[in-house]
Amino acid sequence: LFHYGLFDRFPTVKMVVLESQAGWIGYLLDRMDAVYRVPLGKTTAMKESPSTYFHRQCWISADPDEKTVSSVINVVGSERFFWASDFPHPDHIGHYMEALGEMMAPLPEAARRNVLWENVSRVYQLGE
Repeated sequence: LFHYGLFDRFPTVKMVVLESQAGWIGYLLDRMDAVYRVPLGKTTAMKESPSTYFHRQCWISADPDEKTVSSVINVVGSERFFWASDFPHPDHIGHYMEALGEMMAPLPEAARRNVLWENVSRVYQLGE
């Protein structure tokens, strides 16, 4: 999607990454931006850096058992994250609310609101 210039051709398209955890996104954005800045990156159809497109048109969900995701949220920005329970999949802990509280505790109040409700509401136009 990034490499082929999709986000330039369709500037209002939204991409939501679900069912894949979220702790890896900071590394991937750093790596894609690094490649974009070298000659190889100039061979793509992108007009902007990959992280620019991500921050404009992409979101990712985090599951409550991702204990370090608050650090990634602080780096990437809380405006790009959703929380997902992953219910009813059996591969996650049964104490979602406690785990969610632990995941959100290090974040400021505004970031918690973004991750828990406001981002989903904006992306899917759910209203107040």
